[in-house]
Amino acid sequence: MMTNVDLGALRALAEGARVVALGEAAHHVAELHELRDQVFRMLVEQHGFTALVLESGFAEGLDLDAWVAGGPGPVANVARDAISYGFGNAAEVHRQLTWMRERGGLRVYGMDVPGGSTSPGPAVRALLARLAPEPGDAELMARADLGGRVEAAIRLAGLDDDEQQRLRADLRSLADRGRALGEPVAERLAASVLAFADDTDRDAFMAATVRWVLEREERVLVSAHAGHVQRTPFDGVPTLGGLLAAELDHDRDLVVVGTTFASGPAVRITDRSPRPFDWDVALEEGVPSAPLDPTAGAFDLVLDLGEVHRVPGAFEALRRDLALPYPPTRTVDVVATQAGVAVPDPYRWLEAEDDEVHAWQRRQAEIATGTILGGQDRAALRALVERYDAGARPDLPKHAAGRWFRADGAAVVVAEEPFGAGHPVLRLAEGEVLSWLAPAPDGRILAIGVCTDGSEHNTIRLVDVASGERLPAPPQVVHSAWAGGVSWQADSGGFWFFALTGTPEEFTQATFHHALATGQTTVEPVPVPTGSREYTLVQPSPDGRWLVASHRVGSPVPVAVRDLTAPEGGGWRPFVTGCTGTVAGHVVDDRYVAVTDVGAARGRVVAIPLDAASPSDPATWTELVPEGPTVLRTLTPVGEHLYLGELDRTFARIRVLDRAGTPVGEVPLPGRGAVAAPFFALTGLAVGAPAPEHLFAFSTLTTSWGVHRHRLGTAGTETLLAPAVTLDATVEAGEAPAADGALVPFHVVRPAGTDPAVPAPVLISAYGAANVPTLPSYQPDLAAFVAAGGTLVQAYLRGGGELGRDWYLAAHRATKHVRDDDLVAVAEHLVATGRTTPDRLAVTGGSDGGLMCGVALTTRPDLWRAVLPRAPLLDLVAGMRDPYLDFVIRKAWGDPDDPDDVRRMIGRSPYELVRPADYPAVYVQAGANDPRCRPWHARKLVARLQAAQQGTAPVLVHVFENAGHGAATGHDVIVAQDVEWLGFLARELGLEI
Repeated sequence: MMTNVDLGALRALAEGARVVALGEAAHHVAELHELRDQVFRMLVEQHGFTALVLESGFAEGLDLDAWVAGGPGPVANVARDAISYGFGNAAEVHRQLTWMRERGGLRVYGMDVPGGSTSPGPAVRALLARLAPEPGDAELMARADLGGRVEAAIRLAGLDDDEQQRLRADLRSLADRGRALGEPVAERLAASVLAFADDTDRDAFMAATVRWVLEREERVLVSAHAGHVQRTPFDGVPTLGGLLAAELDHDRDLVVVGTTFASGPAVRITDRSPRPFDWDVALEEGVPSAPLDPTAGAFDLVLDLGEVHRVPGAFEALRRDLALPYPPTRTVDVVATQAGVAVPDPYRWLEAEDDEVHAWQRRQAEIATGTILGGQDRAALRALVERYDAGARPDLPKHAAGRWFRADGAAVVVAEEPFGAGHPVLRLAEGEVLSWLAPAPDGRILAIGVCTDGSEHNTIRLVDVASGERLPAPPQVVHSAWAGGVSWQADSGGFWFFALTGTPEEFTQATFHHALATGQTTVEPVPVPTGSREYTLVQPSPDGRWLVASHRVGSPVPVAVRDLTAPEGGGWRPFVTGCTGTVAGHVVDDRYVAVTDVGAARGRVVAIPLDAASPSDPATWTELVPEGPTVLRTLTPVGEHLYLGELDRTFARIRVLDRAGTPVGEVPLPGRGAVAAPFFALTGLAVGAPAPEHLFAFSTLTTSWGVHRHRLGTAGTETLLAPAVTLDATVEAGEAPAADGALVPFHVVRPAGTDPAVPAPVLISAYGAANVPTLPSYQPDLAAFVAAGGTLVQAYLRGGGELGRDWYLAAHRATKHVRDDDLVAVAEHLVATGRTTPDRLAVTGGSDGGLMCGVALTTRPDLWRAVLPRAPLLDLVAGMRDPYLDFVIRKAWGDPDDPDDVRRMIGRSPYELVRPADYPAVYVQAGANDPRCRPWHARKLVARLQAAQQGTAPVLVHVFENAGHGAATGHDVIVAQDVEWLGFLARELGLEI
């Protein structure tokens, strides 16, 4: 109970006052609520006051006033919903409202802006209820209803400038409709809506509301924090009390009362980040309030309450309210069973693509964007991303019949030189993305693949190069560009392609042939291994005699050959079969010349006669280039020569061979860096007819991509496109000892001038899967991170193809865990050597690298400050039900039909590994149309993590619309993804943008 407070002085001061303003020394104090009740009863009973005006939304107050006038519902529920900031959750407030209701003839008003000062929703809803409906009202209500106080602030912060301006413009239009109604409450609601649209100062709005109330009530008690009701400015800003004092006719019309206490609660607030309401809060008890001096002009009277107490549960409610407002996520009683092994799957419903899931997904995206970008300089982040995106890797022009075809913005251009002026052959429509292009050998027809939704699923278009006329094309959907698009006949009379035979979800594909003369498309009966879902590429020889079918996307093998000069066009016959290694090459005369890791972990070059009797026997192959210290990766025919791509401790090297395989030269590269190559080896075999000169794109970890030309016999290379970006940074090499003694190499890219001995904000980027090498190349997002002051560590983990086949197989299927152990080894090495600390360390990776991030997050949450999986695979058990992922899992992880393999895979499946813990900050990005790692992976993991999080770090997910796995995602979406990704790192690692 409150110490007895003598109200005699106030009784005398209030004698002729129209407004008594009672200032609370602190919010959520029980005795201050009790004091307000006593003061208001005295003013009503002894001075004829008729209304109570609260620091609460005007729109919300309408429901409270209706209850006081006799409306339905329990007082606790009405006060909870109709009094802002949680001020209604107190027994003392309930007693006061009940007394007002029972006495009758009294009014209660809110005077504040709506939605706890962060959302226009309550005012929009109340105003629309008074207006005649118009088209667009429901949509405006949905956009304006931003949620609770913290949620609304975060969602508003997440809107881009255009979205915010559109919302504000629509709110102004609604306010105009409200004012035109000519009804007082509608006019004040319109002002409430306009206050949000125009960012009206709260004190100015509250003062205007009190003036509005005084037009209807003779005498009122105004209750708000003392910082609002004092007459003098607060932090230099005019207050409610000061504005009222300036506007009321006589000094005695306004009495301002302050309050203090000798001992009570104090809430200490510390900002954690620029995001709205991202606070650490601590409660101290027995603390005196700030002293008030009634002689200083701010207050007419100060009442001291002695010892006071916080409203029970108020501090706990504050902490709950400040928690990130994730959307409610239900669970289901579902058990996933695979090969007899059962695991709970409580978020199975998030695998659906229905209205409920999409609404959840949109709300999560809004929370993610607002949390990341709220309080940050979005324009500066975007400018930084776009600056370094200018150095993104260009697609190389394709040669045919003496001319070069290339993408140029939305157009495809043909020119005499690779980057000559030329003329456009076609122009893509808005929203269309070019997946691949392939000119016919005679240069008269251009084939392209067009994707419209970011999924990589594309359709073939044929265009007459001379006229630009679109020609009839096959109707099949190509799953992706991994099989190169189309492979033209040497005579340009048709082409082969690999496409879906059913829906993308079914993931069944076949090789087709399309004949231009007849327009017929037929299945090409390539003899691939029974039951294989792997990709197949047909490689025609330049002379038109041979066809070779290369099979397997990551480790291609020429499984079949066909001699078109044989009677009736010959037929397909098996070529290299039963081979678990890689044999990736091209038809050169009557031999298949290839790079292989069969019998040579780092690779060698061999020639296999196309008419060999036993081509599957490596003993019959002719070795042209033996295994050496470098890793051989690619072979490209150029004119009468072969260009051999190699990796020397991850750095690129190119040697030139003659058709017999004899080295005849080396291409002088611009530095120690990377030569661009398709992600998978199979795609790199789709080169078409040999070009007369070798074009290649090259970059380093600090220099963006340039395009260069090499002509045999010349002393050097010619730069056709110079690098657009140079990063002011230093590159160093390092090695981390793994638990089994292996040394895991990495590169450190740190901003120039930084001291390597001082722990830095560090981001590890890695992949380590599928025999795909991570290259020391320029990546725009990673470059922007370094430019922002971060230190990048690019790690070359086992499972990747950087150091040869043994390096790859060391983390494959049963040994897949080695990749994850290598990542931890690198992270711990960086901490142990003083490069960073766990609270300044982040990790990122995409696709299978996203799974790597998920394992790191769930098995070593103590090691990271932030984890950022992108387009990730995260639920291996559910993946076994997905035809595409079943294909991936069987070749890279294990057998979904083997219980022991399933149990092992569960131990590396992040979704199944989530347990209650103090997790680091998590930001998962996914694409709504990703056909490989479908967005439910991200949804399910994040839902489970949000429920299991015992710490305060955010767990966020943003599933981007019109985005897929990355290759066919539009540029604007990529920039938006990178802005949030970089913003999250800046927020967590303390980078200044």
